[in-house]
Amino acid sequence: MDPVLLFNGDDDLLLQRAVEEWIAQVHAADDDADVSVVDATEIEHLPELRTTSLFGGRAYVAIRGVEGVTGGLKAEIEQYLTDPSQQATLLLVARGVGRIPKIAKLASANGERVDVKRPTDWDDRGWSTLVSGEFARLGRQADAAAIAAIRAHAGTDTTTIASQVSSVCAATTGDGAISVADVEAIVEGQGRATGFAIADAVAERDPAAALIALRGALNAGEAPLALLGALVFRSRQLLQVRAGASPKEAGMSPGQHRRVQALSRAFGPGELAWCHDRLSVLDLELKGSELPDDLVLEAAVIELATARTVGRPWNPMAVPAPTNDALSH
Repeated sequence: MDPVLLFNGDDDLLLQRAVEEWIAQVHAADDDADVSVVDATEIEHLPELRTTSLFGGRAYVAIRGVEGVTGGLKAEIEQYLTDPSQQATLLLVARGVGRIPKIAKLASANGERVDVKRPTDWDDRGWSTLVSGEFARLGRQADAAAIAAIRAHAGTDTTTIASQVSSVCAATTGDGAISVADVEAIVEGQGRATGFAIADAVAERDPAAALIALRGALNAGEAPLALLGALVFRSRQLLQVRAGASPKEAGMSPGQHRRVQALSRAFGPGELAWCHDRLSVLDLELKGSELPDDLVLEAAVIELATARTVGRPWNPMAVPAPTNDALSH
């Protein structure tokens, strides 16, 4: 095992999962291994790694939050990394290495650097694997349709994914695989307006219902990027089904496949591709626009849910506007 490891990433949950997996691997190789996990804010000095333990075993130390180390502790880590002990393993966990370039360079030179990355927004397989992994760590399995349902509800918010998987596992029993019915009963049963409801209204070409669902989701505390993730996921499903993907290939039950297939027929030539592009623009706007997220989302959702002729200027005045009664619910 390398004497030094550096886990670098920008997602707290994924970094925590990486640390948990590393600890599991250490214990799998050595049942008696003693692994110490500390936060950089809790210590003033680097734990002793060069002195053999009383029990003669290898020392394993993980330090989280290394991106924020300063002063003496930072100097100690840098000095240690120039000549790390071969009888110990030091794991450094950082949320970005911009402030610790020397530590990152030394860790790469004398050990291994692992970049813990989120799947890209468009990486269906990567996100499905992540959801499946959350079920597996709780000792459960879920079928493809259940995984797709979690993704539709939670979008690309890893914390929401973990929370919903945990809720579903806690509320279901038995040895069989968790189904889409289990997910819908638990997640929808929580009474929260979700990105899934917004995506359905968009797919049904109902701007008023989409706007109402959006406002409900935002009021319930849903993260804007999680709502975007649900919209992207539904868009990808519509594109896949329109292209002829089978239920298994699209990751959905036959009943869901028939419903999505029917919804896809409401989109005219080029509309699904246009929606896909509009979602890319929305992603950039949410991450870089000076406008409030709710305003950016409202404008995008209305455009996405409104039928249009691709290639012609969009005239919102030619589309029936949502009524006050509808928006007051």
